[in-house]
Amino acid sequence: MKRILSTMFLGFLFWACSDSSSGTAGATSETTNGIAFTVVDASQKPVAHARITLYSSIDISVQGTAETDSLGKAYFDTLATDVFVEGIAGEDSSLMSWSALDTNQTEIQLLPSASLTVRTGAAEADYAKLIETLALGSTPYTAVRNGSDYVFSHVPAGAFNVVAGDSLIASVSLEKGDVADTLFRIPDVTREFIFEDYDDGDSLNNLAKVEPNYGWYLGFSDSAHWVRPDSNMRFTDAIIDNNSQGKYLSLAFTKYDSSYILLGTHLGLDTGYYDLSSLTAIRLKVRGDCEFSVALEHYREVGDNTYRKSLWNTQATQEWTEIVLRPGQEILNEENLHVPWTEISKEIGMFTIFIVQGTFLEIDEIVFEGIDSATLENTTSRP
Repeated sequence: MKRILSTMFLGFLFWACSDSSSGTAGATSETTNGIAFTVVDASQKPVAHARITLYSSIDISVQGTAETDSLGKAYFDTLATDVFVEGIAGEDSSLMSWSALDTNQTEIQLLPSASLTVRTGAAEADYAKLIETLALGSTPYTAVRNGSDYVFSHVPAGAFNVVAGDSLIASVSLEKGDVADTLFRIPDVTREFIFEDYDDGDSLNNLAKVEPNYGWYLGFSDSAHWVRPDSNMRFTDAIIDNNSQGKYLSLAFTKYDSSYILLGTHLGLDTGYYDLSSLTAIRLKVRGDCEFSVALEHYREVGDNTYRKSLWNTQATQEWTEIVLRPGQEILNEENLHVPWTEISKEIGMFTIFIVQGTFLEIDEIVFEGIDSATLENTTSRP
């Protein structure tokens, strides 16, 4: 999936006129009286009941609308020029296209729509500093702020400029079916804390620089065992130094049936905790073949080494991928003490990764968004 190509979130100072396009659209026939389009899907099958809209390329005003018939044909009585052509099919806009009109082409191809979430990493206290709406330049697509984020739920594949009013924010490239989730940093607003990047090569998470803690520990259950690090489970033996990428954690293991592998750390000392209620997202870069869960756990034990926790399930792939986990999207399971984030967010004592399938997991960076060092220094509770 293609990601953000460039980011320029500098106080909304820049403007760029976008020539956003994902291809070309055209006419199956053209006369002095009008124009006709043939609309097809990715397999070249005609799409009935697709909605075709012509937009002025000058001010994005609607110049005409039509719906395709059973043969995928849409007709316009008059020939519009200097326009963009939008195609949409499905009640949820599952198929879309957006392109400049080119009458030399004979069809419009609808492809799976993409989505784009723009994160700012702003804490609630800074919401007033955020603009209310973002748009894809020279298109009708907008996103209204929801908390610290902006979500474009359904947009066509293609290259676009993200704008705020008259200011260019970034250039994006979306492929068909993309689910893009990207942080745009705003000076004096975006808050993020690099919880761990492994660059120092030790077994302490970066919170140890704010408040002492015992660092990372490894665990396993039943028939599982560690391959890297080996049975001595010395954490630093799993930190790899790659000249092109820097240091990262590389775990390998063998497990069977219902056994699990565990990677965890206390945020402070045994009964210490942090107020992480301003957290807007956890992001981490991973590579692997495993299914795993990320948990933020309450500091107070409720059973033998058992704690209430907010937990997110995710999947690693063979390519390095940035995963974004959000408060409000955690897995709820009362039997396993999986609770809503709001229930424990002010008293977090541990960060834990539970690996339930696969043979290896590599992690390059773990970041808390919506939180910075100043936030953490002011919210720690010592044992």
